[in-house]
Amino acid sequence: MLLAILASAFDSAAQPDEGDSAAREKAFIEALQRENPASAARFIALRDAQQKALAELQSTEGRANAAPPALRPSFLPQLKQARRKYVDSQLKILDFLDERDRGIVARLQEEIGRFNRELEGRQKSRDELKKLLPE
Repeated sequence: MLLAILASAFDSAAQPDEGDSAAREKAFIEALQRENPASAARFIALRDAQQKALAELQSTEGRANAAPPALRPSFLPQLKQARRKYVDSQLKILDFLDERDRGIVARLQEEIGRFNRELEGRQKSRDELKKLLPE
């Protein structure tokens, strides 16, 4: 029973909507390649490791579920290890995405600062021009 609960929790979390997720992933990788080819290669390696870890987890779950009930507890260490490896691979992808997004936020903040300085400069020019007008 424990195996079934654990397996169902990870199956639902591990299986993304297949609809257009492949197209979104492809577009994301293409954008990464345009931005930074090394970053794209790193993401692909992380994604491949995650897919491998998921396949290993599913395989271990399948072997555990196919075993007679008396032998299933012997699979718990293998299941825990496979689950840990899968979760670790997911966390590495999240860390990659966080790092990338923090870089984007920093660049955007720099751009916002530049725009704000431009707006302030134009406001000063506007104020100085208004001083030239007779009241």
